[in-house]
Amino acid sequence: MGQFGVGQAVRRVEDERLLTGQGQYGDDVNRPGQAYGYVLRSPLAHALITRLDVAAARQAPGVLAVLTAMDLDAAGIGSIPCVAPMKGRNGSPTIQPRYPILAGERCRHVGDAVAFVVADSLAAARDAAELIEVDYEPQAAVTSTAEALSEGAAQVHAEAPGNLCLDYVHGDEAKVAAAFTDAEHVARIEIVNNRIVVSSMEPRGALGEYDAATGQLTMTTGNQGIFRLRPQLAQVLGMPVEKLRLVSPDVGGGFGMKIFLYPEQVLVLHAARLIGRPVKWTSDRAEAFLSDTQGRDHVSTAELALDAEGRFLALRIATVANLGAYLSNFAPFVPTGASTGMMSGLYRIPAVFANVKCVFTHTVPVDAYRGAGRPEAAYIVERVVDEAARVMGVSPLEIRLRNLIRPQDLPYTSAMGPVYDSGDFPASLEKLKKLVGWDEFESFRAEMAAAERRVGIGLACYVEGTGVGPYEGAHIQVETTGKVKVAIGLTSQGQGHRTAFGQIVADELGVPFDDVEVVSGDTRRMPYAVGTFASRAAVMSGSAVALTARMVRAKAIRIAAEALEANEDDLEIVDGLVRVKGTPAVNISLGTIAVLSNPLRYAFDEASKAATQFTVGDPGKPPVAEDDEPG
Repeated sequence: MGQFGVGQAVRRVEDERLLTGQGQYGDDVNRPGQAYGYVLRSPLAHALITRLDVAAARQAPGVLAVLTAMDLDAAGIGSIPCVAPMKGRNGSPTIQPRYPILAGERCRHVGDAVAFVVADSLAAARDAAELIEVDYEPQAAVTSTAEALSEGAAQVHAEAPGNLCLDYVHGDEAKVAAAFTDAEHVARIEIVNNRIVVSSMEPRGALGEYDAATGQLTMTTGNQGIFRLRPQLAQVLGMPVEKLRLVSPDVGGGFGMKIFLYPEQVLVLHAARLIGRPVKWTSDRAEAFLSDTQGRDHVSTAELALDAEGRFLALRIATVANLGAYLSNFAPFVPTGASTGMMSGLYRIPAVFANVKCVFTHTVPVDAYRGAGRPEAAYIVERVVDEAARVMGVSPLEIRLRNLIRPQDLPYTSAMGPVYDSGDFPASLEKLKKLVGWDEFESFRAEMAAAERRVGIGLACYVEGTGVGPYEGAHIQVETTGKVKVAIGLTSQGQGHRTAFGQIVADELGVPFDDVEVVSGDTRRMPYAVGTFASRAAVMSGSAVALTARMVRAKAIRIAAEALEANEDDLEIVDGLVRVKGTPAVNISLGTIAVLSNPLRYAFDEASKAATQFTVGDPGKPPVAEDDEPG
């Protein structure tokens, strides 16, 4: 392990720049001659647009363009795709109505984008938007999750009768039913997991640029996954993906909300191409409440069957999950595939069955937020376990100790599929019991009551599947100075990527930590990537960085062995020098090796798409061709 390698305490290299105001967030990025965009939004949850007159706005001072749904259709602009549809009961598909960039004949939620005004200044764009005349014919709306499936509820999309988008099932329904028949006790709860409005530190924004000479579009936007965003944007804009570059500088918070494709990103790029000038849009706080994807919004019923001793026999969950007016990128996956696999928690439950009905309503679209389905599962499970404790007349801690997965059960395959391979959950709970003084709490409660203070205590167990694939990548380049540049595909929202990945490279490659520079957030530098979400950065990208560093190290050793006329097994790398073990004076620097190896290029691409690209030397070139997109 190197002096500054993995596990060593180092000062974060990001912090000084960010804390001294030298960060580069979306609104810090400006281009000469840029124009400003403003979105006119629907004030109604559901309405027909019977007239849309933008003539006066187009003639307003400073206005460069006013875009409507008709203009986008004429330009061949597509709609926002759902990239994670799920199979429902009996293999039925997810119903996927069109998610337009701008509303045409009908708006379906408060905040639905109706027109996009581009002007020399934001003030001019706002003033012009006030000149747009829109006649709305209000329609009945449904905004309640619980009422979306009710007979007579207002319909959001004609192609989704009864507002049902997906009827999803997971688990063994018959086995669960049989277990409830044999149960001595049943705990039942009805709960609401309310809608969450995301409020990231930095509002969303996007800056589009067009190079007429090359036909390249460039967008700068704070995003958690520009590499997944890029092919989607290219598809919607009807352009070759290699002609589109995305850059994500510092990102001021994401929480899932900044993973997805939004209408405004399409609008700034199309407008920039249309007027030949950079176009910038930045959301304000009120607008964010009407246009950022929101989270959760579930109504659930959970039933837990128990035997006479309070051991769990089966769990049955029925959820209505509100997806909003349109399907955001991953909307159907979050309450279904991402959530139901975790619905046995940390407990031995022989049979589990979940039915999730995803519905449309006249509300802002819903997608992944803070755990994306797994916290929702834990909330349901832990609440019904607490209810089971009340039914059995035992403490919440005791009911959990009776039913937690035990070390002797491992590896344990849950009824919903995930395999638990390690852990001593009862021991952890016993330790927690002592640390918080669980057994002494009632006396503490009485003491507080005497002082006219009310106190309570709660308990929950949480487990989450993280570190998900499908792949990540890294590109490592050793310069002739011996400095090491590491390109990763992830964008940071404060996680400390540059410090963590710099430590990995320093450790694996045997170079000083200060000689490692980590760069990210540019599709031109690192095309093999997925994104920063689901607690996957260290697991996926960290592994790709480590693997790439080992390859670079092996190559450096091979070249050094030839240059030093030594056996590879006799060489080591210390502080950027490849030297003979026991004879440190016989050495060659990595910088010199970079000169010797230039312009050789080696590439490694796993079948799993856990792709890594690396070079030693050959500065200035991208790791792979710009159109080499992962499948």
